Amino acid sequence: MRFAQIVPIALLLWGLDDVARFRAGAAAAGRHNALVVNSVSETIGGASTHLMNDWTVAHAAAALASSWYYILFQGAITGVVGAIILWRQVPTFPLHRNALVAMTLFGLVAFWLYPVAPPRMLPGYHDVIAVTIPSFTSVVETNGAAQFAALPSLHVAWAIWSAIALCTVVRKPRWRVLVWLYPVATITDVLATGNHYLLDIITAPGLLLLGYAVALSPALVRYLRRNQVWHRQVLPGLLLRYVALRDLLVPNLLLPRRSPDGEASSSWLEQNQKIPGPRHPAPDRPVESRLACAGSARPGHSDPSGQR
Repeated sequence: MRFAQIVPIALLLWGLDDVARFRAGAAAAGRHNALVVNSVSETIGGASTHLMNDWTVAHAAAALASSWYYILFQGAITGVVGAIILWRQVPTFPLHRNALVAMTLFGLVAFWLYPVAPPRMLPGYHDVIAVTIPSFTSVVETNGAAQFAALPSLHVAWAIWSAIALCTVVRKPRWRVLVWLYPVATITDVLATGNHYLLDIITAPGLLLLGYAVALSPALVRYLRRNQVWHRQVLPGLLLRYVALRDLLVPNLLLPRRSPDGEASSSWLEQNQKIPGPRHPAPDRPVESRLACAGSARPGHSDPSGQR
């Protein structure tokens, strides 16, 4: 029965993958945003993707292999990896499952807010899949999410997720190297077939980290509650740091200080901004008193007792 949870997850991912086409104006916005993303990608070194795309379309075997790889393995391997870690009863399966769902949801929100057409829809790129497998082109073109969901690359994010999840059951280092070759092959494939920009690849790990952060947040909250760390260590520490920083940066600069009896005195800023006025002369004293003070201040003056 534990395999039954794959069905709603698969339906969720499949249904949400199609929801972006219901966004009004997605086609116009996607083509406009594609020019911006393409310009940024070329600035950071994405011009090499043109060479990969040109080379792939010029070699029939490479074009056919990359097209079938994109069609068959992109989503299938993600599902297979999920089934494997579920079958092996990996203790962290709920974490990986929730991270996959979360990052997919975040990706679809990004597609809805900022649709981007893939490079194959821009001049200067080749649609390798349309050249090698024309029958599949109509399916891809009618899928709104696949048509304007370039940034970030869910294919790359899923591939990295698959490698992370599969490493929970693969122990030998040499097999783990092969596991991590899958994301590398996926990155090469999506660039060579003209389905993603370099900027899409760079932003994919950020999407993955965001998904795992959301998946880990309930466990973190439970840990803090169970160990009573939040209200005993974390919160008091934050309060102490806030008070220390406040006293350091704002040492009564603007607010008036309070005396013990509750009366407000001038602030530091007010005291230092006061313009000194004319000094008032000391009150007059009798002449005898002033002469006595002056005489006692002269060196060598002796008092009546003879002491100096």
